[in-house]
Amino acid sequence: MRTQIIPLIASAIAILLQVVVAPIMPIMSVYPSFLVPLVIVLSIVRNPDTTYWYAFVLGLISDLLTNTPLGLTAVLLLSISFALSRAFEVLDKTTLAMPLLAVLASMLVYQVVLAIVLAVLGSGPFMDLFVQRALPATVYGAVIGALYCLITDKLSLQQASHDAWTVSGTQRYR
Repeated sequence: MRTQIIPLIASAIAILLQVVVAPIMPIMSVYPSFLVPLVIVLSIVRNPDTTYWYAFVLGLISDLLTNTPLGLTAVLLLSISFALSRAFEVLDKTTLAMPLLAVLASMLVYQVVLAIVLAVLGSGPFMDLFVQRALPATVYGAVIGALYCLITDKLSLQQASHDAWTVSGTQRYR
């Protein structure tokens, strides 16, 4: 029961932070996103069947709260969530290094694709969007994602996995 309620509480807190705290914390005219890093971290530490719902719903809420086309963040987060959940079936998520690198890479991919879409829609040239929006937002999101990773590591919120590379401690091999 605890593993089902804590992501809901974390999502509610992230939405509250996005509404209340994010508008007062711009750096280089970039506002932080608390929802995108949460979905990325949930994709790493939880089973994929529950993460897809969080990716879709929190992506739509993120689109409503920010200046992005409706549905774009939901589609990007679903894609990232699928890729991360498949990658972390074989990657090591017990240490902190691999999830942090995955958060940074996922935030960069998300921001670059977002910059490409905004450039196609006429918001400005791609290089300006990349330098002035994508790079600072990637760093901002990676820092927030690192905080989420630390919190999930300290609270032991990871679900039991069915990794192909782990060996059960209860079975003996001859």
